[in-house]
Amino acid sequence: MFVFRLLSATWRGYAALVVSLAMLVSLSGDALAADGQISIVQPSDTMSLRYEPSSLTITAGTTVTWVNTSSTAITVTSPDGLFDSESVAAGGSFSYTFDTPGTFRYFCVPYPHMKGVITVSP
Repeated sequence: MFVFRLLSATWRGYAALVVSLAMLVSLSGDALAADGQISIVQPSDTMSLRYEPSSLTITAGTTVTWVNTSSTAITVTSPDGLFDSESVAAGGSFSYTFDTPGTFRYFCVPYPHMKGVITVSP
């Protein structure tokens, strides 16, 4: 009888876990924290450096991380001074949390042809 009760309690624990996971999975995408990521890629030479994607739409409160996968240092700089990564070495990253809705442009100081835009919705 004791073994049956122990097994029954164990199965109830598994059932509770399954129900909890099902509830978590069923949450809408807005309810779960979602961060954005932008890679800096260099296909063949420094003139080919680019942010990928160059345009990203997120919701307010999202943190965007730029990851430098190229072989050269870059920056992520807002022309209005909102954020500036300074130099991000090859293999490094820079993150910024966008709390206010709006359109935010950025560029790379050493390679000004590199440009991007973040659109933040409420």
